Amino acid sequence: MAFTKSTTVSQVADAVRQSDPPARPVVTLGVGSGRHPFLSALLSGGIADGDTFFVTLTDRSVLFHEVASAGSQPGKLRYDVGHEQVRRRIDQVRRRPLWSTFRFRFPGEAEAVWLNVRRAWRPEMDRFLDTLLGDRLRAQAVEERS
Repeated sequence: MAFTKSTTVSQVADAVRQSDPPARPVVTLGVGSGRHPFLSALLSGGIADGDTFFVTLTDRSVLFHEVASAGSQPGKLRYDVGHEQVRRRIDQVRRRPLWSTFRFRFPGEAEAVWLNVRRAWRPEMDRFLDTLLGDRLRAQAVEERS
């Protein structure tokens, strides 16, 4: 079971090698879906009701691994999305002190969902979005206080 971020990133890199052997991970971050992480946790008695993923930007694509129910380990690969498709599917980036968010429309879904990023993963989120979106991100990003 992963107890530190570096252990988690290492386990996700192993999962990436199994899912797409020639791919090289660039940056990995943990995300949860849903609009309000604190409110959702309170209303559901502390049990997360959204999906949680490890998102890995590789040199080839972006991989979404489910978080296994037994701890913070990567589970099965749920989505493998090309860089260009990811660029078109991300919008409404909001950087906040505790939880940052952005909207993402998963393949096969009609509507985008909010992906929540904890403060511990914020540097990776910034690097992920900056690598994919660059100047477009800077133009649309909104700094907010929670």
